[in-house]
Formats: sequence, C-alpha cells, structure tokens
Amino acid sequence: MRSTHGKADHQQKLRYATKMVQETQQQDKTTSAYKVMPGNQNAQQKPTGATPWRHMTKRQRKNRRRVNRLTELWPDLFSREAPKPLKVGIFDDLMQDLAVRGLAFGPGALRATLASYAQSPRYYRALGAGGARYDLKGQPCGEVTPQEQQDAETRLMALNEKRKRQRRAAKEKTGA
Repeated sequence: MRSTHGKADHQQKLRYATKMVQETQQQDKTTSAYKVMPGNQNAQQKPTGATPWRHMTKRQRKNRRRVNRLTELWPDLFSREAPKPLKVGIFDDLMQDLAVRGLAFGPGALRATLASYAQSPRYYRALGAGGARYDLKGQPCGEVTPQEQQDAETRLMALNEKRKRQRRAAKEKTGA
C-alpha cells in the first residue's frame, strides 16, 4: 500500500514549480521603459541588457531578488543601472540599520547579496571611474583609491574574458 505522504509531497513540489514558472514568465514580459520621444507614441521599447529570469540559475534569481530588496530599502545607495562605489565597511552599517528598522535579513544573505552586487560589471566600471564612495544615505564618504581602480579594471577584464570563453564554448557545443 502506498502512502499518501509521497503523493502530497509531489503535489506540493508541482505547485511550487508551477508558481516559479509563472513568476518567471511574468518577469520576462517586463522591459525597460526606453525613453520615448514626446509625441512619438509608437516608438519601440528597447529590451534591457539584464539576463532573462529563465536563463538564470536558482542562486542568481535569489541574488537578483535580494539586490532588488536592497534597492527598495536604500534607494539612495543601491541602483542596478548606475551603481555607486560603496563605503568601506558598509556591511556593518547595513546590519545596524536593519536591526534599528527591525527588518529580517540575515548576515549570510546580506554578504552574498553585497558580493553579487559588487561583482557586477557595472559596479566594476563605477569603481574604475574613481571618485567618491557612498554611505547608507547616499552621501560621499571616502574616495576610491588608485589601487582599487586598477583592481576593478583588472577584474572587469577578467570577467569579460570569462564571458567570451563561455560564449565560444556555447557556440562550439551547439555547432554554430
């Protein structure tokens, strides 16, 4: 005799998978609001350079949602489109602010999210450009050093090379 526990567990997994597919489809329908010229209502929208949700791993989707949450909590500091160099030691400030606000965001999740944010090509470009670092309120707080600028440029070049290798490997795999 089969237990109903296995069937219920399977149904729960199926509902979860269906929900994830629906969320993915909803996310894929969105495009950036490409600036439309006044009076030109039929201008086509330009798709964002962001990776569609269906092409992301589970970890990447999770980090994307967490970074989106950071942009909601601290809009003056976090931005996907135009990231600012973060203050050295921003993690401790963020943890303190989360505690003061009474928000749930574990230290491990916050570290992973900051790593995901700070390892993006756009963030590396912002560091490479130099200038001020910013605190929680979006106020200048320190400067990007020339060594940090050089490190960011090196990491950006390495990231670009890695992506080129991945594209070549994918083309070879498909035979194109």
